[in-house]
Amino acid sequence: MKLIINFLVNLFIKLIFRIKVWGSENILSGPLILCINHSSNFDPLVLRTEIKREINFLAKKELFNNKILGFLLKKFGVIPVDRNKNDLTAYKQVIKNLRNGKLIGIFIEGTRKQNHDLAQAKNGAAMFAIKTSSPIIPVAIKSNFKLFSVVEINIGKPIYFDLDKKKIDHEILNNATLEITNQIKLLLED
Repeated sequence: MKLIINFLVNLFIKLIFRIKVWGSENILSGPLILCINHSSNFDPLVLRTEIKREINFLAKKELFNNKILGFLLKKFGVIPVDRNKNDLTAYKQVIKNLRNGKLIGIFIEGTRKQNHDLAQAKNGAAMFAIKTSSPIIPVAIKSNFKLFSVVEINIGKPIYFDLDKKKIDHEILNNATLEITNQIKLLLED
């Protein structure tokens, strides 16, 4: 069933958008965190279509309230996150997936934003990268997502944080997150 749904989603996305991708060679094997700007509900579908590795996205837990959507999200490895608290279950799942060499997709602002400001970026991706020594891949998606419009995906070079895992504090996380968002902004400008 997963293969059929994947095929249908990929076909649908390729029919309604013209997708251009730069930097796909930066998608490495092994544990990896994609940090992405988020302006549309189509963002994860477009990325799943163009990136040839399975992506385990983080998504707000409310999406799982719909039984059909929740079933599909679980089938595709989406990790529910309670955005109103420090979600230990989601944290453990992300760490486990990274330690098992998986690809995690995180929308760095935690929600959709239309203006690509990135000022409200969250520190979760930086924390996961430091805790697991996983590289971050900044990704910029540019599009108005209107029917038959162009969707540009610009995939940046890996960012490595070689820091002491035991000495992580807010300043370290804020600086790491700033570095990630600066890279995404540069990709948005290209």
